[in-house]
Amino acid sequence: MGVTSSPSSASRSKIAIGATARPARPTRRHTGPGVGWAFVAPAIILLLLLNIFPLIFSLVMSFSNVSQNNGLTLTSATLDNWHQLLTDASFWDSLKFTILFVFIAVSVEYVIGFGLAMLLWRRIPGGAFFRVLFSIPMMLAPVAIGFMWRMLFDESNGPIDAILRQLHLGSVPWLSKGPDAVLAVLIMDVWEWTPLLFLLLLAGLQALPEESIEAARLDGASGLRVAWNIILPILAPISVMAVFLRMVDAFTIFGQIFLLTGGGPGTSTTSTTLFAFFQGFQDFNVSYGSTISLALLVVVLIIAMLYLAITRPLVRRIEG
Repeated sequence: MGVTSSPSSASRSKIAIGATARPARPTRRHTGPGVGWAFVAPAIILLLLLNIFPLIFSLVMSFSNVSQNNGLTLTSATLDNWHQLLTDASFWDSLKFTILFVFIAVSVEYVIGFGLAMLLWRRIPGGAFFRVLFSIPMMLAPVAIGFMWRMLFDESNGPIDAILRQLHLGSVPWLSKGPDAVLAVLIMDVWEWTPLLFLLLLAGLQALPEESIEAARLDGASGLRVAWNIILPILAPISVMAVFLRMVDAFTIFGQIFLLTGGGPGTSTTSTTLFAFFQGFQDFNVSYGSTISLALLVVVLIIAMLYLAITRPLVRRIEG
């Protein structure tokens, strides 16, 4: 007689457990947009407080007069500050100097920065050393730069005039005559901020497709033609961005001019930011100083929008 064996109770329980067990579901992580906003909200609120509140306060002061007899108290609303601004020849002179300074300085900085980027684009001995060396002026404090160039341009003991006298070229009144002082300010700014455009353009050059350049060279194109017809059009987007950033920043120049020339001789190197400082903190006309600052903000916004409106179609045409 055959004997049939039945599975034991322990075996049946293991089978049952194996049949009912299911893989554990992964826990859901709440990664919606609300979580991201929760992380960045403190930084956004802090930036708004640091930027929006001073802007609103300056706007309020520009439409009122500030009494300093009992602290900073605002008087009734008025348009006197804006009317004075429109008829103030000193303000328009400072604005003309600022716009001329920005146009010349940024143009020269772009040309020199592009030349240096082209020079260090290819691997040359000591290329990394020269990249660091050319970047040093941008890393220095504005106070140090202003004092350094004031000593360099000193007409009695400065090394620049001493070298010129040794070469029998005569000394230059860098800080005592208007045109020479403007040139001194431009030289200082070009020395300081050319590295920014140099680094941005060098980064763009290093991302260029070398196939197009090599093909043009094989066709017999000269280096100048390659730079004009191939490299510059490809670099157009980054060039527009680099010039835009430098242009907006150049409108706010203050510390270097304040330490180098003090806005003089006369008012030949008085930028709009420096003029606003003189009105607000030397003449204690805080409301008028705020009005000048807001007017400069409006001018910068208009120039920036015009610049983008002109350059965007050009970039699209080149890319197309």
